[in-house]
Amino acid sequence: MLKHEQKKFGGLMEEAKSVSSGKFSFSEIIKLFFIAVLTFVLEINLSAQTFSVDSKDGRNQASFISDAPFEKIVGLSSGLDATVMLNINDITQKPMGKVKVPIKNIKTGIFLRDEHLRSEMWLNDDKFPYAEFQLTGIKNPSSKKLNDGEKINATLTGKFSVHGVTKDVEVPATLAYFKESERTKAKAPGNLLAANAELKIQLSDFGVQIPSMVVGRVNEDVFITVSFVASDANAGDNPCAACSQKKSENKCNPCAMKKPEMKNNPCSPCTP
Repeated sequence: MLKHEQKKFGGLMEEAKSVSSGKFSFSEIIKLFFIAVLTFVLEINLSAQTFSVDSKDGRNQASFISDAPFEKIVGLSSGLDATVMLNINDITQKPMGKVKVPIKNIKTGIFLRDEHLRSEMWLNDDKFPYAEFQLTGIKNPSSKKLNDGEKINATLTGKFSVHGVTKDVEVPATLAYFKESERTKAKAPGNLLAANAELKIQLSDFGVQIPSMVVGRVNEDVFITVSFVASDANAGDNPCAACSQKKSENKCNPCAMKKPEMKNNPCSPCTP
């Protein structure tokens, strides 16, 4: 795809050179040059697709495991929000996205333990309501192109935030792309992106200290898994187009999570 656009760009530049013999003024040639550059950039960007999850679908989930000597804790949070912008012909070309997991939705099977987990001593969901991953790059993919129905392995690079602390991370992941068909419509309309990612963190790196009363029952190392299926039908055809006047329905910013955070979101490919 990129080679095709480079060839097209080269053709436009050759045309500019050919008309510089006197048929056009200098200002007209400069204008033609900028049109060529803009066409090149736009055609590359428009090859990207934006996928968003249905946050009401409980099958889109994040889970964690803390395996300590005296206790194994498994937590699950449904209702996550995720939006990813990818060039399916080359996923390493400026991918963008964000996954948000609501802390208040985490369930471990024991109500009192869930309350402690959300409390000020632990994750403090009143002050830090989400755990977030912001995608900034993809490296070492087993295939740069997402082919219909084929799973690929890759490393996602980005920033993980929880408890008010943000760290650069690399996350092993599997991705699979499914073109819309009668079979995929049973899951959701549109072309689908299925993602599964695993991340290991240390609680102390994110300012979470284990109280002495639960030493041996909570592990410093926590393993996090995120799994979701997103659709380009949820995101709209053009993430930078003029959209609904209602901010709650506005899909111009594919990383805004359809929430008030839409303003000044650095993840948006529509911003400078």
